[in-house]
Amino acid sequence: MNEHVYVPIEVALYKELLDRYPAAANSTIQSVIGDFLERTREDFVFEEKRGVYWDKIFLPNGTQIRTKYFNETLVGEIENERIVWRNKEYGSISQMVNTMRGNTSNNAWKVSEVRRPGDSVWYAADRLR
Repeated sequence: MNEHVYVPIEVALYKELLDRYPAAANSTIQSVIGDFLERTREDFVFEEKRGVYWDKIFLPNGTQIRTKYFNETLVGEIENERIVWRNKEYGSISQMVNTMRGNTSNNAWKVSEVRRPGDSVWYAADRLR
């Protein structure tokens, strides 16, 4: 069985399509989208995503992870599939954040923020999962 997704479009546009193709409105939409994707296939170059996973969250190279400790903002980064802060590599985000926070034990999800390449703002890490 095929799965479907429902995409909102303007009622007036859909009514006009129904007037022209009453028995095939949905298949017409699907066909037009398929044709568009085929025509524009070479317009997009898909690069292999590179970065690290934090639990189930993918963090691409260039992602920054920050935490605050005693009014100081500390920022680590995902570089070449590695978790790095102050030129040192860490085995996990949690290890890095705990080190940033004076080698204390913290829940990194709750005390850090993330900004991925293309993000214009920082996101609380806990909200990403």
